[in-house]
Amino acid sequence: MDLAGGRIPPTNGAEFRRVDAWVSAVCAAAPDSIALQDGNRRVTYAELDREADRVARMISARGVAPGGAIGVRMRRGWRLYAALLGVWRHGSAYVPVDLSYPRARQDHIVADSGMGLLVEDGEEEAGFAMRVLDPRPECASLPQHTAYVLYTSGSTGRPKGVVLRHANVLAFLDGAIRTFRFGSDDIWAQFTSPCFDISVAEIWLPLVTGGRFVVVPEDVTSAPAAFQRLLVDRRVSVLSQVPTVFRYLLNALEEEGTALPFLRQVLLCGEPVEPHTVLRWLKSGIASAAKVYNLYGPTEATVYATWQELTEDDLDSARSGTPIGRALPHVTVTVLDGGRPATPGRIGEICLGGAGVAWGYLGLPDRTARSFVTLDGDTKERWYRTGDLARIEQDRLWFEGRTDTQVKLRGLRIELGEVEALLSAHDNIREAAVVMARRAQGDPFLVACCVPSSDSVVADAPALRAYLAELLPPYMMPSRFVDIPALPLTLNGKLDRKRLEELVQPEPA
Repeated sequence: MDLAGGRIPPTNGAEFRRVDAWVSAVCAAAPDSIALQDGNRRVTYAELDREADRVARMISARGVAPGGAIGVRMRRGWRLYAALLGVWRHGSAYVPVDLSYPRARQDHIVADSGMGLLVEDGEEEAGFAMRVLDPRPECASLPQHTAYVLYTSGSTGRPKGVVLRHANVLAFLDGAIRTFRFGSDDIWAQFTSPCFDISVAEIWLPLVTGGRFVVVPEDVTSAPAAFQRLLVDRRVSVLSQVPTVFRYLLNALEEEGTALPFLRQVLLCGEPVEPHTVLRWLKSGIASAAKVYNLYGPTEATVYATWQELTEDDLDSARSGTPIGRALPHVTVTVLDGGRPATPGRIGEICLGGAGVAWGYLGLPDRTARSFVTLDGDTKERWYRTGDLARIEQDRLWFEGRTDTQVKLRGLRIELGEVEALLSAHDNIREAAVVMARRAQGDPFLVACCVPSSDSVVADAPALRAYLAELLPPYMMPSRFVDIPALPLTLNGKLDRKRLEELVQPEPA
């Protein structure tokens, strides 16, 4: 891709204090190059630059001071990305609010973040509407140079905001570029909602390297046949996918006999890979030039933390666990077994340190102190306790599960405790537990096991579904509701989740 004034000059995150400054340098170097494509609308770097400046001026005109949280609640489209960049240009942090969330959840994010303004779709000015808000005085303030706050599922029944700073994001972008050699020739598929951190890679990696991304329409994200046509038509070279969704795409590609000759890299992330699906892909020849990577990482460590190129040898079905490889440059990794570094082959908890570690949880100092810790008396470096289990073998990590009840469903993080707390608060439910089950073809789904409040009451699935729909986003909704007389317990009186999983498996035909 030839760029105005030559190719994008080599830069790295260390040259900038903020991500928007890095994007501005690219806009100046290649104003006429395409930054993103939304349907038939091609937006150049110069246009993106102008629209972001317009958004920043509109925010300032409403009397909002830089340094706080600004919400962005918009439909997927090119203006959304101008809004995100414009919030940064204003000197504030963006807080994405998904339009598909129940109103109660949207309201919680707006109130909890203390945002001073909400950017929405509208005809007010150039397709943007600005709503000035009056934040609660008790809301926690953001640290300097906060980039964004993403709300993740919380075990207490309320989502919690993870605070990431520009230094975290710059370190991630720089490390990912050096590791995977992303560049100005790359065309990305922007598939993920900005409410989830995979979007940080899909949006900002192309924009700081002079590449471009293609906006995947909302309806196409759930239509594999249409999605594979978009990949071909737009000559996508970098594709990030959740393993479950990747399987649907592979099925559509094989059914249509489609090849993806322009695809260079497949980034699998968000949940454990499906070895049989990756093996099918590698043997299919659909994208013979594309490398496949398994990427692991929580929001609290800035998108991806470890990486592993997948080959047929890595997917030997005789092995247990999933290979997640070694650390990316912006993090350091240790595996602790009983508070000490795990010996090879032993399973322990993954702890992440380094420049990618988040500031913490907004307004939750106790939760932050429990999750972001120092190790062995070293007070200089903070580590994030992930709750993920792994073992070290052949100088790389193999994922082995969780220490708690957090699960990933199509790449989206769910604290089962959040769903359980809401169910248990219902008048007709004495207690409840939620487990993950799998359909015959391997697709995961949630099952709510409910103990009615009395012998005469039966858990009414439609009523419970309607109740939860007002509180939870669609991806957290249980697919089945099952009445049980009592929750099974272990010998020490704790919930026996393994027994509960056995009771609901397999899904009835």
